[in-house]
Amino acid sequence: MAEIFRHNSIAAKRRADYLGQRGAVIWFTGLSGSGKSTIAYCTEKLLLEDKIFTMVLDGDNLRFGLNADLGFADTDRNENIRRISHVAALFAQNGGLVIVSAISPFAVDRKTAEHISFTAGVPFVEIFVDAPLEECIKRDTKGLYKKALSGEISHFTGISSPYEAPEAPAMTLHTVDSTAEDSAQKVYDYVKMLAELEEMTKAAAGLAVAAGKTIMDIYNGDFAVEYKDDTSPLTAADLAANTVICDFLKERYGQYAILSEESKDDAKRRANPGCFIVDPLDGTKEFVKRNGEFTVNIAFAYHGKSVMGVVYAPVLDKLYYAADGLGAFCQSGNAHEYFSEKNRIHVTDKRSNLTVMASRSHAGAEHNALLEKNKAKIGETISIGSSLKGCLIAEGKADVYYRTGLTCEWDTAAMQCVAEQAGGVFMQGDGTPMRYNREHVLNEKGFFILNSIDNKFE
Repeated sequence: MAEIFRHNSIAAKRRADYLGQRGAVIWFTGLSGSGKSTIAYCTEKLLLEDKIFTMVLDGDNLRFGLNADLGFADTDRNENIRRISHVAALFAQNGGLVIVSAISPFAVDRKTAEHISFTAGVPFVEIFVDAPLEECIKRDTKGLYKKALSGEISHFTGISSPYEAPEAPAMTLHTVDSTAEDSAQKVYDYVKMLAELEEMTKAAAGLAVAAGKTIMDIYNGDFAVEYKDDTSPLTAADLAANTVICDFLKERYGQYAILSEESKDDAKRRANPGCFIVDPLDGTKEFVKRNGEFTVNIAFAYHGKSVMGVVYAPVLDKLYYAADGLGAFCQSGNAHEYFSEKNRIHVTDKRSNLTVMASRSHAGAEHNALLEKNKAKIGETISIGSSLKGCLIAEGKADVYYRTGLTCEWDTAAMQCVAEQAGGVFMQGDGTPMRYNREHVLNEKGFFILNSIDNKFE
């Protein structure tokens, strides 16, 4: 059998520069009659009017040609989504904005679609078009639900075949109380945010380095240590870095909210779809100990998902950064050579003899018991402070980190994006997705970071 090779003469970044746009896959999932196709075509119209090359891949249309040989049994549904996913990723990889409208009822198939896009290096945005079954039945102009309920159609999603709603989609559109035009506008806004994400990441990276210089000026001198109500330390470096970061973000990106550890929280932030999440000095205990294991963390969450993350370690002069669909990178802080392939990082593929990260200042009995229970999987354990733990996993220098104690949104948002865009897994301690810009900022369930879900500890 002849060998098969991938061919692509023009790099994705250069192609995006030529076209003036980046490709992405916008994946609409929901019951038949929920409004997916209507919203998809409304969104396409908005984007085309803005001169953004866009196409809709509608599940029904594809069954007339590409998928005409497939039925509706589970195995055929799996293959249907696999084919659509590859077509969408190919178009997106070549600069197209692809809107997929497909019921895609099974979570595992949507995860496959996401992985295919990730491998192709394009953003994947899962959008749940949410309408109750009763409402979809009312809208049934084709009479499909009536036939399914009478037994004339088998394997019909929502009636004789299950629909698995997304646990943490990038966006949920409630079509009972919103028009198709309003929903399309929200999707359009998401696409426009993705378009500015690369420049936003570069700006945040430069900002983190600038804040790091401010921190180092204090670190290299004498400083006093105060203590907050929760007994955590506070220094002039925390406050000075916070001023540098928040002043810039307010001036440059004033349309978005800010949640920072060292600023008074404003509940109005939750009404904003976009929120910067900032820890101006993550690892203040390590700063006070002068061991160099502290970082500047800047993340951006959109509809609760961390889509941009920057982590800078001033003493090490190491800059980690990532953006949804662009990947994760590590370089010297002052290199200014952003998104270069030579700086791309990725998690390891190890499944045994794992390198486990441990917190320098926050390990406890529950954490130690978990490591003891899984010691057969562990090769070595490394202790280090701040968000560097997640970044080392992203960089392939470690494989697993479990945190059983309390943290806050600003502790995890930036390194989550870095770890995920490097191919890693980042979940709450109970295995559910971690979301941001919440009412309560505590991460109460703990979390874990893995190079692969196969290495989840029991």
